[in-house]
Amino acid sequence: RIFADDIKFGTNLYSIQAYLPVAGSFGFADELRKKTSGAASPQLIFSHWEMLEEDPFYVPKTEEEIEDYSHGEYEATPNLAKNLIVSVRKRKGIHKEEMLVKHADKQRTLARKK
Repeated sequence: RIFADDIKFGTNLYSIQAYLPVAGSFGFADELRKKTSGAASPQLIFSHWEMLEEDPFYVPKTEEEIEDYSHGEYEATPNLAKNLIVSVRKRKGIHKEEMLVKHADKQRTLARKK
């Protein structure tokens, strides 16, 4: 969320001040330097914590909840809190609740047999 930006007159500097989630800041400096060919450099300073309104473990149970939570068929809207938890667990190598069966037509194993 960008809350301020300005150009420093007399220089080539353009300053952007924004709130960036901590989970989104990993690899941000490298990505910014790659995209700008090293011309830009970030300065990340912690500002505050902000609570997410979503419950990461919420699962709709009644038909009414499913209708409110999904678009048309049962395709749930993305839960930002759940996505953040899964990405942090994946980065740290912690167990995450994930279905292993990705193709229901034919059962495939994820490990290669040698």
